[in-house]
Amino acid sequence: MASPVFVIVGRPNVGKSTFFNRLTGRRDAIVQAEPGVTRDRRYGDGEWEGSKFFVIDTGGIAASEGDPFLPKIQEQTTAAIAESDVVLFLVDGIEGLLPGDHEIAQMLRVSKKPVLLILNKSDSKRAREAEWDFYQLGLGDVWPVSAEHGSGVSEAMDEAVRIASGELGSEETGDADEHRIAIVGRPNVGKSSFVNQLLGSERSLVSPVPGTTRDPVDSLCLREGKSYRLVDTAGIRRRGKIGKRQVEAVSMIMAYRSIERAQIALLLIDATEGPKTMDAQIARHIKESGRACAILLNKWDLVEKESKTFDETVREIKDKLVHIQFAPVLSVSALTGQRCERVFDVIDKILESHFRRVPTGQLNRAIAEIVNAHPPPTVSGGRRPKVYYATQSGVSPPHVILFASLASQIPVQQYGRYVENRLRERFDFEGTPLRVSFRQRGRSTPRSRRGKARR
Repeated sequence: MASPVFVIVGRPNVGKSTFFNRLTGRRDAIVQAEPGVTRDRRYGDGEWEGSKFFVIDTGGIAASEGDPFLPKIQEQTTAAIAESDVVLFLVDGIEGLLPGDHEIAQMLRVSKKPVLLILNKSDSKRAREAEWDFYQLGLGDVWPVSAEHGSGVSEAMDEAVRIASGELGSEETGDADEHRIAIVGRPNVGKSSFVNQLLGSERSLVSPVPGTTRDPVDSLCLREGKSYRLVDTAGIRRRGKIGKRQVEAVSMIMAYRSIERAQIALLLIDATEGPKTMDAQIARHIKESGRACAILLNKWDLVEKESKTFDETVREIKDKLVHIQFAPVLSVSALTGQRCERVFDVIDKILESHFRRVPTGQLNRAIAEIVNAHPPPTVSGGRRPKVYYATQSGVSPPHVILFASLASQIPVQQYGRYVENRLRERFDFEGTPLRVSFRQRGRSTPRSRRGKARR
């Protein structure tokens, strides 16, 4: 499941940045008594009871009408709310309920995002007396906290994580007729141009300057009765090259998160440069996220070709991007449109693989042949594990469990890869990760019967 995103909103100087620092455990955000200090979104990550999350600190929404940054603050906050899974709406217990709080509450109702109403500075007597006034906002329960001292934060975050878990769970089981496709890659490999080519419009801003796309951009594409949601992401670069540029660090986080929330990741590689180290890191994240994948060699029209140029390039890609050797490779040109239409055929094929479920009978016949051809290696004591049967426990990605004796001693990396490769050949799992695991299955008789046998 993807890591949830929490966005902190509220009027200026209600303690949003202090709360942000409390959640991230750092001092990334500036804390100052002057209203309106935070104008841009600030991103951080944190962990709560084993659950990792992203948190966004925003500028005060109800800023002074004379503030020249007001339109930008509102734009940034609206974008942050759109990215979020749960909105953490901070109000000031000392100042009490103000008209600006009602305005924000109305905006949040329109957004239809889950909202947790958090009463900050609740350690004061005045705040405790004002708590009931905030129920007028119609946003449910009020959660009193002190961002500065930490009281009440545990209870509020327990509730936020609980709500986010439900939201992400419903998202992953959402509209089955819409396929979510993340377009990922290094900066300036042509992701936005490729999306525009598929859509036939300038939906994404295209520029030769790396880093033009900051936030993921969703575009809905309808084709032959099928619905594809294309997510154009920011270019992912090495952390060392990001340095202290907060916006680019945020873009990278959101690009990785787009992979986690997609069904398929299309990894674009600049064909004139070939696969780089960063491409391998992206490939690893795709595999670990369990996403289906295809590799697109963009700018193929600029490559000087010989008779075996494509085959040699594919071999290089398979050697360097070892985590997604299962991914099909297609050469395209976002500029000319060369073979771009074929991408939809590739998407449909790997979606079938991603959701393929093999009947139990066929699976066990195949496993029997695979194991007989190459049994598991002997383990400590010279014993050899025995595989009894297999079952497919799920799809997206497909997961096959083999029940065996001495299962914990079977070398999963080596023998599991062997089984995976043979299953791929047998059932055509091209384009999707295929997880193979081993589970203990004892053969001994029940304890009571063993006792009788000894007597």
